[in-house]
Order: sequence, then structure tokens, then C-alpha cells
Amino acid sequence: MEMGSKKRIKGLKAQGELYKCPSCDYQDGFHVSFKWSKKSSDGEIVLICPNCHSRFRLGWNVSISKSVS
Repeated sequence: MEMGSKKRIKGLKAQGELYKCPSCDYQDGFHVSFKWSKKSSDGEIVLICPNCHSRFRLGWNVSISKSVS
């Protein structure tokens, strides 16, 4: 379970055009969230369904090279 949701983050395979939620069939895309590491400037991109609030990880990671003040 992750902050802001009672549901665990599910894995999702990235293939084709990704716009339909596999949990509720909502078809207008996803919100994007970032889950940051406490020990580094690395983070994971998490997709959130605006309809059912299911969360999905696809193995997409980001790294911030410079902090903004």
C-alpha cells in the first residue's frame, strides 16, 4: 500500500498505446506521479487512473541531476 491509496501499486507491461486502465476500463489516459528515493535523486514514475485511482508501475525511472531552488 502506498501513501494516498489503500490499493497497492500494480505492475503493468508497457506495450502499444497506453491509455486504458486495466482495472476499470477508463479510456482517457492516466495521471502521472513520482515516487522519490529518500537516499538519492532517483525516482519512479507511477501512473494513476483518474477514475478508480489504481496505481501502476511500468519500470520507468527518472534521475534528477540538479536541484532547483
